[in-house]
Amino acid sequence: MITIILIVWLGAAAGYQLRRHPVRGIGQATTVLVWLLLFLMGEEAGSNPDVLRNMGRLGTEALTLTGCTAATTVLMAAACWKHLGKGQGTGMAASHTGQTAVSLRTQMRDSLVIAGFFVFGCVAGYNDWCGFLPTQAGFCALCLLLACVGFGIGQNDEVRRQLRQMDKRLMLLPLATILATWVGAAFTAAFLPRYGMADWLAVSSGFGYYSLSSILITELRSPALGTLALLYNIFRELLVILCAPVLCRLFGPLAPICQGGATSGDTTLPIITSACGRRFVPLSIYHGICVDFTVPFLVPFFCGAGA
Repeated sequence: MITIILIVWLGAAAGYQLRRHPVRGIGQATTVLVWLLLFLMGEEAGSNPDVLRNMGRLGTEALTLTGCTAATTVLMAAACWKHLGKGQGTGMAASHTGQTAVSLRTQMRDSLVIAGFFVFGCVAGYNDWCGFLPTQAGFCALCLLLACVGFGIGQNDEVRRQLRQMDKRLMLLPLATILATWVGAAFTAAFLPRYGMADWLAVSSGFGYYSLSSILITELRSPALGTLALLYNIFRELLVILCAPVLCRLFGPLAPICQGGATSGDTTLPIITSACGRRFVPLSIYHGICVDFTVPFLVPFFCGAGA
């Protein structure tokens, strides 16, 4: 996490130093890196035997949890946006309207392209086509992506101005995301009683941080529950990647950020930036860092409560 934050801010510092000399092609490079990262993410999922062996049952349970937590999260985000948007002295609501001028057809086309890269990665992982890739390929791609995002932020004066003018009430947005996610997990426990309430809370408390949360749950509870956590957190992240423009249009610009959870500060940041606009980048990064920080504490806590 420290490395990720450092890369973003170093990229922003470089962009700031070169702000009077705009660098072309950063947006295109970011798009290509998002495609590469989705392919590598799919390759990792497709080559995981636990995921493949239990894909049917665990996939259904993970999708149910994803649906419940997504519903409560975006509704909470919509309520926050409706409440905060009325008193924005910086014209945030009006600016947001201009950000959604891209047609829904174009947005969905871009989402399908992204989904295609992930599916292709799953096929490649299943057939072991990418055995030559180094184990750190995904992390390296993520670092390059975040460096591009940070560089773009540094070159954009508007982002820095909005960070200084951000409504202080938005500092509570990470707490709203966490509470809304837990409400969704409670609904899931009512629908799927095979696991206890504490188990569902532990799985949902990954907030999209699938690598750390699934490892912790596997070690502290069981491999099956850890696999469920892996699938849920991947689905949560994919929902933002595929549907961020739709979520933004229907529920407001806070919805992709809240749904992104811990990933809103890194992996899904470029998607959120594209869907909601650059003025929400500082809030998205702040939100991701705060939610991410809670994962190593909340997941073991609920695992212990469910033991």
